[in-house]
Amino acid sequence: MISTKQLVTALLWFLGALSGAYGAEDRPGPQSIPELQTAIEKVLKETKTPGVGIAIVSRDKAEWVAGIGLADVAANVPVTADTLFRVGSVSKAFAALSALQLQEEGKFRLTDTVRQWVPAVAFVNAWESNDPVRLVNLMEHTSGFDDIHLREYALNDPTPIPLKEALAFGASSRVCRWPPGSRMSYCNSGPAVLAAVIERVSGERFEDYVQKHFFNLLHMDTASYFYTPAVQQHLAKLYHSDGVTPYPYWHIAYRPAGSVNASPKDMANYVRFYLQRGSFDGEQLLQAASIERMETPETLPSAKLGRMAGYGLYNYESFEGAFVFHGHQGGISGGLTEMAYLPDYGRGYAFMINSGNGRALWRISELVRHYLIRGLTPPAMPPVAFVPEDVQRHYGGYYQEISPRAQMAYGLERLLGIEWVGFTTNGASVIGLRRAKMVPVTDRLFREKDKSIATLALLPDSEGETLIQYGWMTFKKVSGWRVWGQWFAILTICLVMLSLPVFMLVRFGRKLLGKSHRAPPWSVRAMPLLGALFLGSFFGLFYFNREDLMPLGNCCAVSTAIMLSSMAFALTAAASLYLVYRHRRTPMSRIVYWQSVLVAVALSSVAAYMGYWGLIGLRLWA
Repeated sequence: MISTKQLVTALLWFLGALSGAYGAEDRPGPQSIPELQTAIEKVLKETKTPGVGIAIVSRDKAEWVAGIGLADVAANVPVTADTLFRVGSVSKAFAALSALQLQEEGKFRLTDTVRQWVPAVAFVNAWESNDPVRLVNLMEHTSGFDDIHLREYALNDPTPIPLKEALAFGASSRVCRWPPGSRMSYCNSGPAVLAAVIERVSGERFEDYVQKHFFNLLHMDTASYFYTPAVQQHLAKLYHSDGVTPYPYWHIAYRPAGSVNASPKDMANYVRFYLQRGSFDGEQLLQAASIERMETPETLPSAKLGRMAGYGLYNYESFEGAFVFHGHQGGISGGLTEMAYLPDYGRGYAFMINSGNGRALWRISELVRHYLIRGLTPPAMPPVAFVPEDVQRHYGGYYQEISPRAQMAYGLERLLGIEWVGFTTNGASVIGLRRAKMVPVTDRLFREKDKSIATLALLPDSEGETLIQYGWMTFKKVSGWRVWGQWFAILTICLVMLSLPVFMLVRFGRKLLGKSHRAPPWSVRAMPLLGALFLGSFFGLFYFNREDLMPLGNCCAVSTAIMLSSMAFALTAAASLYLVYRHRRTPMSRIVYWQSVLVAVALSSVAAYMGYWGLIGLRLWA
């Protein structure tokens, strides 16, 4: 359900960068299907991934549709071309396709507002009067909504739950954090809200509409949103990273966002539908213009500056050198999918693995893409443009991310989401978590050296802030003093925290040697240590449950422990400050005392920061 780059790790989560692999001329890939199959089998073995279903197609035919490895490890059941996989967020596109079809029929327009069609669906938008949430915002992830909360992920009703009830359950996450259309932030509730509109307009249940208008006509004969007996019989089991422990079936509450089960045969027809620009074997399901609109982002400010790689209507662009693929990835616990195609070259693919191993997905993707682009002439690179000096002066400097996907994680993400933009005589450099040298396409758009379209935009100032868009994320310019001060504070706090066990060991050693004089009160040393342990347990609980965070959306032992450890950390941090103040005149080594003061201040600073960002007393099930 989660678009990969990739599964939320809540508080340790931050959105990874879109990164391109080498072009085919740099790293030759498999040149035949047998070579490709052998290479994929090697990846499965090395990454403990049980199996993969794959479809490689051209505009007119399916070249290779197959299964490799195991669909069920315990029962030794092989993957075949008919094996069903969970395709996750690849499901989202069917909501966009349905909306485009209804727009072609004159039933509504993508620019219609959400409130116009489903006023009963709750959400909060402080800018509604001037910037309402429109249907297109849902599809381009520019609504400003927070991504769905863990309690919504944890809703696992096999009934299955009606869409109306699911939307009512998750209303608290649908709060616009900025004016719709101004920034992009991936959000899994958007397709569900759009599906409610589709149901209202069509008079049909969303899943029935898709079955009738797409699955049936594309001969996706085994595709289904539901866990039916037929699906259960042919569905691949999903596995943890050990490749042995299976996940239970997840009955996704927001089915339009990620619930489709499909086979390699189903996906082969689906990819060919895009390559045939909305038709399938002679039957036109959508106009070619609708497919082109689906592939084109229009709502962000960067769209007004020219051609830039981005996210269209549940369809986005990714790179293999200069080649630009369209498609989508998908991920749920234990399963990852990638669907992509080259519309100008008439080639595409889809593959699904029954493992959440992101490295396996990336390696198979690289192999398949290199096979797909063999013998093709890369698109021409645009000429280098001139960037005026006043533009360079205005936009050069440090930037901090301001478009978080999960608001709960933003307190940590903002510390990592720092970029630096500097200009040279022939381009720009972007340095941060991602390092890239950019070439100007216009005075406001820049591309990476090996890519054929822009990935960085210098946006018009908004409300006195200097902004850029890099990939999908928006950044605002901040003072260098602020950035370096922030990093200095983080480094200082880390060093002070590391001094705590060192001083404890030194004290213990001196005591063993009988050299301990003017020892501080036990409470002055123990309380900061307790605070550090509670802080470590807070983050540790997320880390050790990172493979399956969804259960934390329920009130369970682990989610309760996360809440209590955060509260205990805040209390012990405050107590540490109180104790060093209380014992400020107690006879003890001044070095030890001031080290205790520094630890208490460091703990209290972290507690205050976490409290500001809502991490103290965090109730993941609320």
